[in-house]
Amino acid sequence: MRPGSFRTPVRTLFPSLFLLIILVPSSSLAGDDLGKLLPPITCGAGWKMEWQPHFYDRETLSDRIDGEAELYFPYGFERMAAARYDSERNPAFGIDVEIYRMGSLLDAFGMYANYRQKEGSTLGVGAESNFSTSQLFFYQGRLFVHIQVTGTDDAGAALAECGRTVASRLPGGKNGPPELSALDRPEVVKGSERYLPQSLLGYDFLNRGIIADAVVEGTNLQVFLLLGTTSESASTAFERYRSQLHRRNIEPGGKDVELLEGLDPLYGPVMILKKGGCLAGALKFSGKGGIRALLESLCR
Repeated sequence: MRPGSFRTPVRTLFPSLFLLIILVPSSSLAGDDLGKLLPPITCGAGWKMEWQPHFYDRETLSDRIDGEAELYFPYGFERMAAARYDSERNPAFGIDVEIYRMGSLLDAFGMYANYRQKEGSTLGVGAESNFSTSQLFFYQGRLFVHIQVTGTDDAGAALAECGRTVASRLPGGKNGPPELSALDRPEVVKGSERYLPQSLLGYDFLNRGIIADAVVEGTNLQVFLLLGTTSESASTAFERYRSQLHRRNIEPGGKDVELLEGLDPLYGPVMILKKGGCLAGALKFSGKGGIRALLESLCR
């Protein structure tokens, strides 16, 4: 399933704790700190936990989210705890809570951004949240949380209450990754930021970075910024990208500053700025006005 699409977690019913122990490795059940973060009895008024929490690691995550597990691994996924809370009024209605421990705050944001929906609203939980009538996504610290209502389309209030209950139990502050501060510009479209932990734009030589939509002088485009670069690695990526482009042109911009323009075979017109150990770029634009100034601001 593609990132950003809705999914219904696999729901498995076990007639006894004995069967649960058989089907899930005992090491996944004993003393897991993630289990302490799940509401132990209820997740809001009238919604009680159905069974003991289930725990998943890198080897078993696909048992829960078959077809999506591989998406989590580049973001440093370690463990996931899941629980189901049934409605006391109608047992066919349920709320599934999944708490994922990712590699870092930036990784948790990256997973959240993969599922964030444009039509969603904020619930005011975690560092950032995306809420609809049936699903809630948010992250807090290095934890990414997905909560979903099943069996009914009329439980938005219960979903919100459950989300607030879960968020109140999580460690970590409500600040986002400091790496995103570079995109805190009026030209950048809020809520469009994403983090790619590898192969930015599909090129392995660009490694990891952040990307977002932007509007510059009425032109829609995308901007990106490589992370963790040095002067040497930025120069290497700059030269390798240059070799990929058609109709390329390099414009010197002063000491250790170069501006590359060309035609990317996948994305069309691109503009790449290398400034010391910073590498920033713009693509998918129809006009160049103001773009260099924006890239300069990203490499401030």
